[in-house]
Amino acid sequence: MNKAIVRIPPDNNIVCIDYDIGFKMRYLQRDKDEVVSRALARIKLSYIKEKQSPKKKGKRNRQPPQQDSDVLQAFLLDGNGNRIDENITNGIAWSQAKQLIVGDKQYAIEVNPPKILSLRLPDTIMAQFPMVPILTAEFTDTIKYDWFTIAPDSNEETLVESKIVNHDSTQITAFIPQTQHVGSKLKVVCTPYNSQHTQGSDPSSVTVAAAITAGPGTCPCQMTHLYTKKRLTQPDSFRIVSYNVLADTYSSQEHTQKVLFPYCPPYALSIDYRKLLITRELYGYNADIICLQECDKDIFNQFYAPFMKGLGYDGIQDSKINNREGEATFYHMDRFNMIDHHCQSIGNTLKNDEIFEQICKCPTLKYRLLNRNSIVQIVTLQPKELENIRLVVVNTHFYFRPQASHIRILQGYSMLKCVEKYCEKFIGNDVRVLYCGDFNSHPRTALVKLMTTGSVQSNDPVWHEGGEEEFCENISLRNDKKCVSFTGYPQFTNFVNGFVECLDYIFGQPEHFQVEQVFPSMTEEVAAAYTALPSVVSPSDHVAIGCDLRLK
Repeated sequence: MNKAIVRIPPDNNIVCIDYDIGFKMRYLQRDKDEVVSRALARIKLSYIKEKQSPKKKGKRNRQPPQQDSDVLQAFLLDGNGNRIDENITNGIAWSQAKQLIVGDKQYAIEVNPPKILSLRLPDTIMAQFPMVPILTAEFTDTIKYDWFTIAPDSNEETLVESKIVNHDSTQITAFIPQTQHVGSKLKVVCTPYNSQHTQGSDPSSVTVAAAITAGPGTCPCQMTHLYTKKRLTQPDSFRIVSYNVLADTYSSQEHTQKVLFPYCPPYALSIDYRKLLITRELYGYNADIICLQECDKDIFNQFYAPFMKGLGYDGIQDSKINNREGEATFYHMDRFNMIDHHCQSIGNTLKNDEIFEQICKCPTLKYRLLNRNSIVQIVTLQPKELENIRLVVVNTHFYFRPQASHIRILQGYSMLKCVEKYCEKFIGNDVRVLYCGDFNSHPRTALVKLMTTGSVQSNDPVWHEGGEEEFCENISLRNDKKCVSFTGYPQFTNFVNGFVECLDYIFGQPEHFQVEQVFPSMTEEVAAAYTALPSVVSPSDHVAIGCDLRLK
């Protein structure tokens, strides 16, 4: 008996029927709400056209298709062998059908078989670096991953790892090639199964085109990983990381390679290389929340998101205004449910604030502030076992130009006001806020002062930093929710030739969180081993910061 494959996706209104006539496959798509008699009529017509193909003998003696269609039988049978009513809809009929009869042909119907729709591996694979096969599947509950190495001389395949993983779950699908695999190619075979343990009839396989290469040696993040070997398990504690990963749109520029980072080999600035170092670093942190800055949208969609999904994370990326890069926040699905997501241009918030009238008196300052592309990304999480907690994670990246501290402090104030307004929707819940990101402000700046002491007065020197054209009188800022930097003030979080400074923070209110561990800081000696950052062992000009927090 021939086989007909029927797919009835739950997320659209189409029924897909795949069947063969002779040596040809037919692919029919019909509306779920259409009566099934019309689909059967289309199948009959295809059958008749195949029978009356010009390749067949007796072409002149054939009957017109309509006459043949009147005689030909085409119908569906259910599991008991009963004929299915042709006046019901496709959606109902095909889901009940077990056989399709067309003339003298019989088809066994398989409804929604598990299937791998697409599968690929990264182009570059290094020993000791975790990688995740990027795939899409439908009607699949579990997937068996069989990993093979292919010897370069004999093309002999050796099975090195096999595991079954629940699809769309938080189980880790990462595979880590070992040093002994260097020089071999890598192949993965993915076999899908459904909830009835039915195996898909066409498992998919893919072989990486290039051989597995050796890694660059010991990376600085490996020292930090000694402190993050185990995941946190207590419902009121979590590990959070913030990391400016250096956007590809900047690292790939000729100016960047020849002027900003001439000490870094061009191959080590390519995103194909750096993304392997970044994901290896994130993998080893075993974090619950990860905030990335300068995360390219396309690379997020094509690489970071599927890789992190393979580690049990879900995430959201928001690009800056008219830009390809922006902020991305990941959270581990074992630990949190996402309650809400919000993104806003950082300057627009001030338009509704009382200080905006004062800013409008200085058109140059107003223009410079409102024409920044910085955003505030807000992701609100609920710890799985703490229903009333709302953990509001703010992820941002402030203006980077020197002599712009007056712009950054207004951006910081705008962020605080934006979050204050946003949190009003959670009245009745226990709301805790964390401010993460690259603030482009060292610990002695007015912005850090606003975050930690709660105020910056109109006589502060910061207001004169933009010169006379951007000076605005009588601006005093207040922050009623004084914060601390939970990762402290390390010697640096940004280390490039000619500039070494702490710019990245995880701020929060000390009455809401208890710090249980702070990631050890990279030393100047380690950062300078390859002149500066980035390097062949450090993928960004920034270093990641992180800590373990417990809710008070």
